[in-house]
Amino acid sequence: MKQTLHRIFPRGFPPILLNVAVATYVIFALNSLFWQHLLEILSDDTFALIGLLSAFWMLTILIIELLAPGPLQRPILAFLIILSAAANYYGKTFGARIDQEMVRTIFATTLTESRHLLTLNLVIQITLTGLIPALIVWKTPTRQGRILHQLWRWPVGITASLGLMLTILYSDYQTYSSVIREHKELTVSYQPGATLTAMFKVLRQEFSVDTGPIKTVAADVHRGSQMEASGKPVLMIVFVGETVRSKNFGLSLEAPKTTPNLVGHDLVYLPNTESCGTLTAVSVPCMFSPLSLGEYTHSAFRGSENLTDVVARAGFNVHWWDNNTGDQNIMRSRDWKKVDSLWDPDVCYTGECTDAIFLPLIRETLDTIEDDTLLILHMIGSHGPAYYLRYMPQRAIFKPTCDTAEFSNCTTKEIVNSYNNSIVETDYVLSETIKLMSASKNADTAMIYVSDHGESLGEGGLYLHGAPKFLAPEEQTKVPFLIWLGRSYQERLGVSHDCLRNYADGPTSHDMLFHSVLGLLDLETVDLRPDLDLTSNCVVEGSVNGA
Repeated sequence: MKQTLHRIFPRGFPPILLNVAVATYVIFALNSLFWQHLLEILSDDTFALIGLLSAFWMLTILIIELLAPGPLQRPILAFLIILSAAANYYGKTFGARIDQEMVRTIFATTLTESRHLLTLNLVIQITLTGLIPALIVWKTPTRQGRILHQLWRWPVGITASLGLMLTILYSDYQTYSSVIREHKELTVSYQPGATLTAMFKVLRQEFSVDTGPIKTVAADVHRGSQMEASGKPVLMIVFVGETVRSKNFGLSLEAPKTTPNLVGHDLVYLPNTESCGTLTAVSVPCMFSPLSLGEYTHSAFRGSENLTDVVARAGFNVHWWDNNTGDQNIMRSRDWKKVDSLWDPDVCYTGECTDAIFLPLIRETLDTIEDDTLLILHMIGSHGPAYYLRYMPQRAIFKPTCDTAEFSNCTTKEIVNSYNNSIVETDYVLSETIKLMSASKNADTAMIYVSDHGESLGEGGLYLHGAPKFLAPEEQTKVPFLIWLGRSYQERLGVSHDCLRNYADGPTSHDMLFHSVLGLLDLETVDLRPDLDLTSNCVVEGSVNGA
């Protein structure tokens, strides 16, 4: 092939032709989701379909012209091919779109997590569609002009591709603008544009200079009279769940029986809870932030204190223990720690620990507690695609199972069974925690569990999570939220399970975690929003707060 090209182009392959060739390959071979949406949107208007496709083709050429001038051309082209191939694989396989929050999640992904995504099918697909074409481009000899030639050719190439793209769009502006404006799924699935845009935004935020000090939240926070009314310390445990959806959580109506142990406990379950996002990197910071779903941005979160800061200011010990991907920058003002497999090697026999690893820590905390404490436990929960690693085999209820991260080797039933078994493990951990806390004489105890987001299990061709919030199905956004209060805790606070259950049929959201924790800890501040505090109407009449 190299000799053939040399005979046709003895001075090397013209750079513009190489750009056009790569743009054509990317737009036609590495844009499966984009094509799917384009054909759905414009299936009845072939002329408009061809026109909009041509505009995106010109946009791809424009991106290449901008990023790959002169000697940078071949390495940049190779990079764009591999990037688009990877995004295309995850789009085809899981229905995933690479947006800003997905990129941030990728940056935060641990080696253990990424290992489960490196399947044989991925390696084959990326090699065939990405690495080999990238290598061909890298090895293609190109005709490089002199510096003066490059100086005029670069802006001319950019101007020409931009001009052609705009000409196409303005030829039927009403149609094309309407499609782009009303069908965001088209632009967020376009490669390499969507991924490059997301990467740029994340890098700009991460490396931007802070414009001012961290905003103080609830500077006036203080303990209410009920928190001071007992000689015992308070222990509240907040379990931050992972990838559990309400649809499969056994306490939900018509859900599979994935919570056989929790069913026997007196607790409050809120099944209609809306998650902040569909990724850990969004939902976890958001739920600990005073910002609402509509207000939350990553930069706003970084510029403000969160729940841990407020509770610590009120004199509580605040600890974060992690069995997942870290604290998501929530504990930036204090230390957080990873779980230790030596606590219980049996539940870490695969090299990864199930969430049962938290139980020895909870026992020790209950035995040694002396001060009011907020203990936050970040679970691995039902994190996919390796659901089979999230539960102990002896606790598996649903069979047959999918014992691999390669979904293509399993049936849908096997995938769902393994996912359900991971929830059974969560049920075990939460139930055992309630038993330990109920038996403790050393503290007034309370527990909260809320999942960060849900999971798609093949519905609509989607798997895993991470769909943009405006496109995300209910399976990724409806999560379980439950509260358990020990008897002495209910008496101390003046709040009952029966009252909290009044919220069970109504809409709840991650917005309520920040304010409800403050309410449950009887922490008073002008920043507490009663409309988001589940305890605001639940104080027993005659108690101090209800007086």
